[in-house]
Amino acid sequence: MQDRCCEVCGVWGTELHHIIYKSQAKYMSNIPINFKFLCTEHHRGKNGPHVNRETDLQYKKELQEKLQSLFYKDYYNIHQIRQLLEISKQEAEKITNKLPIHKEGYAKEDLIRKMLGGRLYE
Repeated sequence: MQDRCCEVCGVWGTELHHIIYKSQAKYMSNIPINFKFLCTEHHRGKNGPHVNRETDLQYKKELQEKLQSLFYKDYYNIHQIRQLLEISKQEAEKITNKLPIHKEGYAKEDLIRKMLGGRLYE
């Protein structure tokens, strides 16, 4: 249990939830923007993202909105990605692996789609 409060109810003692599951995008497993701290009930209970698909989708859409706000330009280089996400060079390289690179850098939409496990949420 983490020494933090639940982002839903404020109770202390939480579990670390990966919004984009490791099975969806292993390279997102250490990226802080992908974390949500939840109490046991809000993590694995009947309305938690591991049981309730609507909650899971809500958290994914919230992450997508955060990424779209964070990545406000059309193109980014590795250094900029590292700075925005506060991650290592190796983690940034995992995200950009197999993405097309343009002369301006990596495209915003390609980056966001990759960070969301290969899809965008409507």
